[in-house]
Amino acid sequence: MNKFLLIVAILICSTRLSAQSQTNKYQYKIDLLNMRDNRVQVSLVPPKTNQREAKFVMPKLIPGYYDAMNFGQYVSAFKAFNKKGEPITVKRLDTNTWIVPDLKNTARITYEVSSGWEDLPQNTPGAKSAESTFKKNKLFILNYNALVGYFEKVRNKGYKVTVKKNREFYPSSALEYTHQNDTIDVVSAKDYRHLVDAPVMYCVPDTTWITVGNAKVLVSFYSQSHQSYSKTLASRLDTILRSQQAYLGGRLPVNEYAFLIYHEKIPRGLMADGLEHSNSTVCLYGSETLDQLPEALIDVASHEFFHILTPLNIHSKEVQDFNFLNPVLSRHLWLYEGMTEYATMHMPIKQRMISLQQFAKKIEAKIKGMEGFDNNLSMTVMSTNAIKRQDQYMNFYQKGALIGLCLDIRLRELSNGKLGTQELMQKLVKKYGPEKAFKDEDLFNVITAFTFPEIRQFFKDYVEEGQTISLKESLMKVGLDYDEAAKTVFEMNNPSSSQLSLRKAWINQ
Repeated sequence: MNKFLLIVAILICSTRLSAQSQTNKYQYKIDLLNMRDNRVQVSLVPPKTNQREAKFVMPKLIPGYYDAMNFGQYVSAFKAFNKKGEPITVKRLDTNTWIVPDLKNTARITYEVSSGWEDLPQNTPGAKSAESTFKKNKLFILNYNALVGYFEKVRNKGYKVTVKKNREFYPSSALEYTHQNDTIDVVSAKDYRHLVDAPVMYCVPDTTWITVGNAKVLVSFYSQSHQSYSKTLASRLDTILRSQQAYLGGRLPVNEYAFLIYHEKIPRGLMADGLEHSNSTVCLYGSETLDQLPEALIDVASHEFFHILTPLNIHSKEVQDFNFLNPVLSRHLWLYEGMTEYATMHMPIKQRMISLQQFAKKIEAKIKGMEGFDNNLSMTVMSTNAIKRQDQYMNFYQKGALIGLCLDIRLRELSNGKLGTQELMQKLVKKYGPEKAFKDEDLFNVITAFTFPEIRQFFKDYVEEGQTISLKESLMKVGLDYDEAAKTVFEMNNPSSSQLSLRKAWINQ
């Protein structure tokens, strides 16, 4: 070997060693370009550690979806290697965990990940919006909870993810991706929670940016059967977001947000599935045409966007320090889902987007929606047992929303119309925010301190003890009547001036 070739060989060797050297971060590589048997290839250089035996974890659950999804089920061919490239024997303990016997000397780990779903009508358990899908040379939706894991005792480390992708593909995400070249992107996150909190959609881009007050909003759309539709959706979202901005006091609690919208043509009907994140939402739709999509998007996107209040800005330690393998669930799903659903109902009437009659129909739908559930159960007990009581979980969107309605009216009544759930949520956002959690057992007392002593009894009766909610009494205070037998809501014939005044404060009607 001549001197020149020797230098080149040393440089190449040095580059390879440098690329594989350990740091204090998890260094992942995800290859979307060279799939094998419909599986994506993943490799990991672990962070520096002196730990010997270590447990590698893929999530059992993720925040925002309260059922076991077991993302380890998509992982196969899990292998570990030392610095010499020699294999290290690993042991799979169960669906979601592996034991690496010598992490200190493990230089690289490789595995393969299968797609969570191939098409929307596919009968797979769980929410597809929380899973990943790989459609070679067409589309990749990456939820990192389905692709990336962590070592149980090596937490709070940063993540650097290198993605190899098609030359013409573009990443849509709340995280900022750096383009190293035409086929390599790099993204970083300060820890696992923040990485999982920011899914990405890779495809040939159909994107539109809109500005709503202080917030820049990305609308990214993919449909194999329709092109150039993001502008239409962005226009509809612009309208709803401006109404939400006004509802939230004139300012959105985020500066950037991304809607990642996937559409698939299905023979009939409409399917919709969405999952919120701090600065983005994944929305999946199935329909024969796009005719129904804008309105369907508004329904799902409005709910998911309101999650920027709770649990993303208002949450307990159980959410802040979420255990992805063995989570302890918060008592307050009535807040995270019920109050979010109530805001989704309340905002359109408060902002005069719908009529009082249309709003009454929404209330009736929630009343009828409660019929299939046990409405004597404590919502706090249901919340901590959400995994076991999936048969009752959807009642947070029914009874939980109506609890929010009754709470709003009660607050307006006690404050002479000045304070409702809108203002209460703003007070809680100001007190806590995205990185400060409340103690689960303290929330009711905190809210009571912000409001009135009577509110503590409200929570005791209707949230903790599961008493029948006082719908008829609450609605009567605002000049509405509720026929309990027919389950219908309608205006009273001759409401008093005090009833009309309270209604005006409540729904601006």
